[in-house]
Amino acid sequence: MHLCIDIGNSQVKTAVYSGTRIIGKSSWAAIGPREVEKIKSDYPQIKNVILCSVRHDNPDLITYLRDKFPFLLVLDHETAIPVENLYESKTTLGKDRLAAITGANNNYPGRAVLVVDTGTAITYDIINESGQYLGGNISPGITLRFRSLHEFTERLPLAGPRNDVPLLANNTEESIVSGVMNGILFEMQLFIDRIEEQFGDLVIIFTGGDAKYFDKKLKNTIFVDPDLIFTGLNRILTYNVEQK
Repeated sequence: MHLCIDIGNSQVKTAVYSGTRIIGKSSWAAIGPREVEKIKSDYPQIKNVILCSVRHDNPDLITYLRDKFPFLLVLDHETAIPVENLYESKTTLGKDRLAAITGANNNYPGRAVLVVDTGTAITYDIINESGQYLGGNISPGITLRFRSLHEFTERLPLAGPRNDVPLLANNTEESIVSGVMNGILFEMQLFIDRIEEQFGDLVIIFTGGDAKYFDKKLKNTIFVDPDLIFTGLNRILTYNVEQK
């Protein structure tokens, strides 16, 4: 069995794999020895662990994982991966982005794939039909946009995301919601259109907690995969275990 730990900006997610199938998932505000011990007691057959974190390394957690499991892989820019990474600044590439692209290539081999991850930031990443990761872009996510309007102005209230968003609003809060949600939607649609002009037959995958606000509002065929990063992490872990 494999344990995949994904430490994001706002929460921690874990998945336990038996082969290529998820048999258990959990979410945590933070993770340490106590939380891992709980997972270990529920799934004592776990042998291999991959840790993916966009935060600063936690030496105590890494030491604990190395002590408790036969094999630990801490994902970084030097980790062997089953795709070709053409990103120029590999040391600053978000590990979650790399995992998502690996998951996309695993699920759609031989296809060009655009991955849109709608988390704290919205990331757009492309892997071509030859399995080469070409890069992408990063923009602020929903929460960041709402908070910035509230925190960097004197009077604008803190609004939040909704599905029923007007194009034209007649009060301030509705105007904020319309500006943020429609602004992201228009950004996504234009970026997808431009990428499709370049790559033609393109698979588009949305992942991340805010995908539900946009996937059905775009004119393109969108596949929503909430476990795409886990798929990539499990694939990377399997790839490295096979090379031991």
